[in-house]
Amino acid sequence: MNKQPNILWENGSAYDLFVSLRVIHNPDEFGLRPSWAAGVRSRLPTQLRDVLEASQKFLKVPLAFIHNLSESKDVTAVLATLEALPPEDRLPAICFGVKKDPKTQHDSEFLSSLIGKQRLTASIAEQIRQTYTNPQQVTKEKVRAAFDAWSNRASFGDKFVQALKSYTKNFFREEETRIIPAQSKALKEAQMLAEGTDVLTLLEKLSAGVRMDWIMGISNLVLAPSFWGAPFVFFDKLDEETGIILFGSRPKGMTLVPGDLVPEDLLNALKALADPTRLRILRYLLEGPRSPSELAKILRLRPPTVVHHLYNLRLAGLVLVTVSPRAERRYALRMDGVNTTMNQLNTFLSGD
Repeated sequence: MNKQPNILWENGSAYDLFVSLRVIHNPDEFGLRPSWAAGVRSRLPTQLRDVLEASQKFLKVPLAFIHNLSESKDVTAVLATLEALPPEDRLPAICFGVKKDPKTQHDSEFLSSLIGKQRLTASIAEQIRQTYTNPQQVTKEKVRAAFDAWSNRASFGDKFVQALKSYTKNFFREEETRIIPAQSKALKEAQMLAEGTDVLTLLEKLSAGVRMDWIMGISNLVLAPSFWGAPFVFFDKLDEETGIILFGSRPKGMTLVPGDLVPEDLLNALKALADPTRLRILRYLLEGPRSPSELAKILRLRPPTVVHHLYNLRLAGLVLVTVSPRAERRYALRMDGVNTTMNQLNTFLSGD
């Protein structure tokens, strides 16, 4: 039997700085109102807005970079650390942090070799795809954005820091004061929940339905709250022995859009339930866990279509998902999520 990993707790608004950028540039994926997200983006000067938009086509949330920041791990630490680096070193730092595993080293050396390249060839495009976990899902647009940044990484590094400063000044600095109390509260609650709870069960509760079998193969697990990430989780391996996971810390009923009357989680659940295919998926999942390919055969749909529906059900908190290192993800009905939706609807309609 695998030994439970040692939990290391972390907290810092720097994680949500980058998660919020991901959400605001991909609002449909996170159930955020697109018009509001566009309004936030419009607060930035056009040139800097374009830099951030391009960055979000290929950059992941830089968990390793943030983990290695100073103790505070806030926006000020992010900007100070990046500004202290030469512009050409900022993109490698964001993408790889101080990770030293063979694949990271190989990817870093290849991407760094693109500096000064003028033409994106088919061979280079394929090698860029191979630097991602799921190469088959990497679009031409993502490849082009990555090539443009790495081939001019000093220019990108300079403009990206300017764009982060503008985003912080025009939006995130104020947002930071709103989310910090929720993060601190969620961290304390998670630490209390961890007492007497095995790690897999703990993560399933913190993530609203994600079971991560891969963590049983590591020695240390860093857990940090993310207001903007809920209900999803962001994760990575810092090295062979250490993983990191951001878990959702947005309180029930509290929305990403300040002042919204209808809770986002209720709205997302009702949208998910309004689709007949998703209702059929939930019915089949009631019989037992299934993979997307198994559901595709039953529903006579293409697997990507089923994955899209499962994504929306996950966003709504209506399914459980098991993430294993070498097996296809498996989904199950999350009955407590269904009950929560019904209770939330009753509460909202009653005006409580």
